[in-house]
Amino acid sequence: MMDRRPMFKNRPRTLCFDPAACTGCGICELMCALHREGTGGPAAARIRILGDALSAEYQVSVCRQCLAPSCYAACPYPGQAMRITPETGIIRIDEAACQGCRECMQACPLTPPAVGFNAEKRKAFKCDLCEAESGSPICVSYCPSGALSIQHHQKDRKKQKK
Repeated sequence: MMDRRPMFKNRPRTLCFDPAACTGCGICELMCALHREGTGGPAAARIRILGDALSAEYQVSVCRQCLAPSCYAACPYPGQAMRITPETGIIRIDEAACQGCRECMQACPLTPPAVGFNAEKRKAFKCDLCEAESGSPICVSYCPSGALSIQHHQKDRKKQKK
């Protein structure tokens, strides 16, 4: 079987998480869900905070914008339902073209999968670093402890200096 995963040499931006700074407050989840779905609640968020409030140890579950994205390769409609922006390498789901098959969810190598599913809309969703907006993703902008940040890779830094 032919591997349909596109390969990227680098990603200009990556969402970074500092577990030592995270308080588990969930504001990133709330703001993501409100911004993207118009409703509050972690089930609608593209980012999820996982952890134990007793030990105050947290991790984040969010799309890593893989260099060889399995979700894209698994999509029956690559380039339509699942798209990759050539300039940024950011992988996003076009809700209008998504057929709700969940193949991308099953192909995601992360546990839990970073691709979610809106049962009401019957559409998959994932973090696209708020690509349509300029500036930082909403979760980064509202994180009160600074646990979330965007790392700009070398290629992107060169553009910023010009």
